[in-house]
Amino acid sequence: MKFGIKRKILLMNITVLVIAIVGIYVVTIYNLYSRIINNSIDMLKKESYSSQAFVMNYLQNEDDIHVEKVLNEMSPFIATYLANNCKVRVQLYNNASLIGDSENYPDIKRDEDVLMSLKGTKSYIIKKVESDSYILFSNPIYYNDSTIGCIRYVYKLDKENDIIMNTIVSMTFFAIISILFSTIMSNTFSNRIVRPVVSLKDIARTVSYGDFSKKIDINSGDEIEDLAKSFNIMSNNIENMIDKLKEEKKNQKRFLDNVTHEFKTPLAAILGYSDLLLRVENKKDTEQCVTYITKSSNRLLKLVEQLLELSRLNKNELEIKKENVDIKSIVENSVMTLYPRMKKFGIEVQVNLVSKNINMDKEKTEQVLLNILDNAIKYSECSEITISMNFNKDDVKIYISDNGQGIPKEDLKNIFKNFYTAHKSLQKKYGGSGLGLSICKEIMERQCGNIEIESLNGTKVILTFKNT
Repeated sequence: MKFGIKRKILLMNITVLVIAIVGIYVVTIYNLYSRIINNSIDMLKKESYSSQAFVMNYLQNEDDIHVEKVLNEMSPFIATYLANNCKVRVQLYNNASLIGDSENYPDIKRDEDVLMSLKGTKSYIIKKVESDSYILFSNPIYYNDSTIGCIRYVYKLDKENDIIMNTIVSMTFFAIISILFSTIMSNTFSNRIVRPVVSLKDIARTVSYGDFSKKIDINSGDEIEDLAKSFNIMSNNIENMIDKLKEEKKNQKRFLDNVTHEFKTPLAAILGYSDLLLRVENKKDTEQCVTYITKSSNRLLKLVEQLLELSRLNKNELEIKKENVDIKSIVENSVMTLYPRMKKFGIEVQVNLVSKNINMDKEKTEQVLLNILDNAIKYSECSEITISMNFNKDDVKIYISDNGQGIPKEDLKNIFKNFYTAHKSLQKKYGGSGLGLSICKEIMERQCGNIEIESLNGTKVILTFKNT
């Protein structure tokens, strides 16, 4: 069965109201019942003190031998006397049985309250006898520091039950009136809520067929009016979104073209030198072919590794294993790894760092440093690289600066995009896929850090690590 919004609102309001009424109903009746019972017990407790004193004074002049006999013989008289004074049925028990009762009906036998009282403790129970509820309150009778019997009050809860029943009837009547009134009011308000929703549904169906000219005019002054305005804005922006999707499709095609181009160059070199290798006879030429094949294969392998790395980054599968390591040692190891290449290109490097432990991924951070230094060697045409640092209580910054040609201003904003290269001519000369910096940025951000590039006189790369 399909429930509309109107039915759901009605059902929800009535359900909440019923739950609230039942909760109030239960708490009120329980508290009323508890208070009435407690008041009755307090009344019986007060009566018990005077009755206990009366019986004990009555037996005070008797000797130890005849006291129990006197109590047994006088119990009917005592029970009747006490009942007349307090207007409550009274029973007297000795340690064996019932010995006095102000009334004969109904038959109420000894129970747990009597047993506890005979042990010297005031006690009461609430018990149903022949469809009527009673409070059975027992009070011990002491003689010379021993318990020789007890007085039991049999209090019928007819007046109390009448009060509770009248309260139940009144509250039930109030609950029925409240539910009826709530149903009428909920139906009225739900109509006001549902009416604009129906209008919104009709126009949304029209828009779903491609007619974006329809506008929703709802002045309900609530969230539905906001929804209608948002829907109108959405309708206006759909055409722009379609244009963006078309542009995204072009970007995807451009991405595939770039990947194809990046794979095509080393593959063509491998195939060309492989074919030439079969035809050359000179050992020097053979070694040269093998060298070029190896070089192109390594370039192709590096490209595949970068693409796989990029794929893992985009899928949030890059695993960062943080440890507390010295940033100075990582930088120095990275410089030593590339030192032969720096020496080959005549590049001097200065490292001005102090030891500073940072919580980071050692291998991934080294990958970032190697990529930045490799880019400076291949693309900056610099003669000097300077590495320095600055730190405070919040973060540690590593500055990698060169005195090379720098990066054009129009290229800086795109430098971290996939397959983007600022110096196209140097890329063709030295190779490269344009993926390195985008991977570096992902690694730094996964470590809660950052990478920035400035270029005025030369290029400055700023790596920021959280000092934790």
